[in-house]
Amino acid sequence: MVVAVGLLGCGGPEMERDPVDTISQMDQEIVGGFEARPHSFPWIVSLQQGTSHFCGGALVRVSAKEESDIVLTAAHCFYRGRSGVTAAAGAHDLRSPTAAQATVRVVRAVLHPQFNPDTTMNDIAVLKLERSIKFDQAVAGACGQSSTVRPNTAPQYASGGKRSPVCLPPSGDLVPDNTMATVAGWGRTEEAENTSPILLQVGVPILNHEYVAKRYSYGSHEITINRQAMFGAGYEVGGKDACQGDSGGPLIVPGPHGYVIQGIVSFAEGCAREGKPGIYTRVSNYIPWINTQIRTYSSVR
Repeated sequence: MVVAVGLLGCGGPEMERDPVDTISQMDQEIVGGFEARPHSFPWIVSLQQGTSHFCGGALVRVSAKEESDIVLTAAHCFYRGRSGVTAAAGAHDLRSPTAAQATVRVVRAVLHPQFNPDTTMNDIAVLKLERSIKFDQAVAGACGQSSTVRPNTAPQYASGGKRSPVCLPPSGDLVPDNTMATVAGWGRTEEAENTSPILLQVGVPILNHEYVAKRYSYGSHEITINRQAMFGAGYEVGGKDACQGDSGGPLIVPGPHGYVIQGIVSFAEGCAREGKPGIYTRVSNYIPWINTQIRTYSSVR
């Protein structure tokens, strides 16, 4: 089973609603990880329909102001149409919201115009929130600040507070093979398990492109892994991965000034299977498009 997801019924281009044949409905979450320290990923949001979490996302900076009304996520999370979607920032235990949590309605989902649900190419979307979410980080004008991401390895950054933006990568940036990255989310902890109400995280290495492409180049669900638009991360032996429920969430690596969202959880064949690494949308391939959507839709100036 190849796992992929989800369209909010407003905004974005008109898209055909034919069944997705090559890649089945795909949510993703955390297998082989552990509970994140509360608010150690202050940019992560839980996307919810009613009271049910279905995908992750990440707040990004849209101006010099300490607030944002823009979230990055995966296009497949919204492909089939969704209504009544909210974004919860500052969350940790979804069963017990605290004063740190800000929940805002999603009013527009802009899918990449070349998103292909059959191949998951260009699996990225920009969400416009009804109102901006205020940041509470210690360093004004910063991004990717968190002093509590486990493990505490150099470089250390200032406290990101409970709600703050992640850094975007430079356009065209390619992360070197074997770079350790971190994925977080509220998804399943095993293929057959329920999603987790607690934010979990797992560390995974960026894998060699040729290896990843080969692992998805055979069988009934042959998928082309485009080097510019996608990359793989995980372990050859499996055991640690994103899984259903975590699609759209950020994969981060340390950058010179803060944590950088290099990937968006896109799909995998099952969860944490041997020889089937998780596939991520390469955010650096879409920086001009992201910036255009921010200029077009953000109300923060």
